[in-house]
Amino acid sequence: MGMNMVLLKELPPEETKVLTLNLLKTMDPNDIQNEKSRGQIILEATYKPFKEEDMEKESVDGVDEVQKAPDNTPAGGGLLFVVVHEAQDLEGKHHTNPYAKIIFKGEEKKTKV
Repeated sequence: MGMNMVLLKELPPEETKVLTLNLLKTMDPNDIQNEKSRGQIILEATYKPFKEEDMEKESVDGVDEVQKAPDNTPAGGGLLFVVVHEAQDLEGKHHTNPYAKIIFKGEEKKTKV
């Protein structure tokens, strides 16, 4: 149906932001195909960065150490919560299996139909 992008740097940490995004044909802002209305998607996004005091600590020989983050965890990482509420005014007449795909740092998740 369409796509859009939310930049992580545009999400205030620890604050839920409700977004209404126009669905685009491509991510090229100069593409004439993006002028056609394809509908909108309404979602809420919350970014919760990791804080040092939130991480588990181990005591080794009386010295507290922060445990190593799991492999592939970005430096200064965190959790991203996305709730897709609905899509509106979708292009076309028949939408029997609509879903949303969320791609974050190359990892792709698909919502239920």
